[in-house]
Amino acid sequence: MSRWPDLVRDTRLSTTIEDDVTIHHHEDSDDENNARSTWREERWKATVRLGHGGCGSVWLQECVEGGRGIDKRAVKIIPRMSLKDKKDNYVSELEAIAKFSQKRYSKCFVKFLGWYDDDASNLYIAMEYLPLGDLQKYMDKHRLIDETNVREISFQVLEGLSYMHREGFAHRDIKPDNVLIRSQPPMNNWWVKISDFGISKRVEGSIKVVSSIKGTIPYMAPELLFHEPSSSNQINHQAADMWALGEMACRLLTKTAVFPTHNALVSYLVNTDLFPTDNLTKRDASSNAVSFIRSLMEPHPDKRLTSDTAMEHPWVAPLQGHRPQVSKPLIPIPFLL
Repeated sequence: MSRWPDLVRDTRLSTTIEDDVTIHHHEDSDDENNARSTWREERWKATVRLGHGGCGSVWLQECVEGGRGIDKRAVKIIPRMSLKDKKDNYVSELEAIAKFSQKRYSKCFVKFLGWYDDDASNLYIAMEYLPLGDLQKYMDKHRLIDETNVREISFQVLEGLSYMHREGFAHRDIKPDNVLIRSQPPMNNWWVKISDFGISKRVEGSIKVVSSIKGTIPYMAPELLFHEPSSSNQINHQAADMWALGEMACRLLTKTAVFPTHNALVSYLVNTDLFPTDNLTKRDASSNAVSFIRSLMEPHPDKRLTSDTAMEHPWVAPLQGHRPQVSKPLIPIPFLL
C-alpha cells in the first residue's frame, strides 16, 4: 500500500535490538520536572512464551530499565515469512488495535502499546499483559458458569462489538480464546476485553463486501461455512460476528456447541423451528437467554440482531446502566486537496 494509516505510523516505536534486549527510544515531556523535552530509553527482555500459533508467537516481556508505569507486556512476534504477501493484512490489524486502544474504548479492548520491526523485517506488536489469560482457558479449568456471569461476559463482548461495528470494523474471529480476562470473581467483578485483531476488517462503504473467508470453524456463521470461493455473493462480516457471539454465549452456558453435528445445522437452516434448545433447557437457561442466543443465530444475516439492537435485548439491556446513547459516526469530511 502506498501510504500507511496515520494511526499505524504514529504508533511505531523507535527501536534497536541488542542480543536479547529490546531498546525503545522515547522523546517525552516531563511535567513534574518542568522539562519540555527529555530523551529516555526503555529496555525490555523476553521471559516466557505465552502462546504459539500459525502466524507466530506471543511472549511475555519485562521492562528491566527506563519504564514508566508498565513493567510487563505481551508481544506478538510475526516472522518475516508469515508477512510475505500479507503486509496489508497486518496493517489492518495494527490500524484496528491502535484505534480501539483509545481511552474511550479501552474498557472493551486489550490496550495496544505500539509496534516495531527488526533488521530481518519481523513484526512485533506490543500489547497490554493480562495474566489471568483467556476465556477458553477459564472454561477448560472451571465447571459451568452460571447465567448471571455469562450474561455479564456476553454483554461486555457485545459492547465491544457495538463500538467496532459503529466505526465500520468487523472482528471476524470472536471466540473465547480471543476474549482476555482483566478481572474475575470471586475477588472482583467480571471484566473481559476483546483481543486478537489479526483478521479484523475495516468495511468501506456498505457493510456487505466480497472478501476471503477467515475465522474459526466452530464459530463461523453458515454463510461463511457454505461460501463458495467462486461465488460473487456478498458477506456481511458484522452479522457473522453476531452469530459467533451467540455460539460463544451458548458454550459459556452449556459447554456444548449449539449445533452438535453438521446435520443439525443443516436441518436448522431448512427449518428454523429446529433450533436446538435441549442443552440450554438442561441448564435452566432463562427464556431471555435462549431468545438472545437464538436472535443472534438467525440463518439469514439480515434477520439477526445487529450489535446495536442486541444491546436493547431484555437479557442484556439492564446491564447498560447509565451508559449514554452514542450517536452514529458523522459522515466523514473529505480532505481538502
